[in-house]
Amino acid sequence: MGKATFILGLGVGYVLGSRAGRERYDQLKERATGVWNSSRVQSKVDAAGQTAKSAVGSATQKVGERMPGGGSDASASASRQSASAN
Repeated sequence: MGKATFILGLGVGYVLGSRAGRERYDQLKERATGVWNSSRVQSKVDAAGQTAKSAVGSATQKVGERMPGGGSDASASASRQSASAN
């Protein structure tokens, strides 16, 4: 009887814990989604994206300048890639 009681206790604890855990998880997920979708966070995300695009473009141009042929092909390729990404 001791084993059966212990296993029953584990089962009840698991069920009750998982219900409380799921509710708390849903609360945290809702808060995180709200923060992510806020206008302040999204403006920072957009600014970071623009900074990254600018950095990639200038790095591509610098690499192209060091390539044989003056890099005109590399910068044209970077422009095409940048335009297709938008």
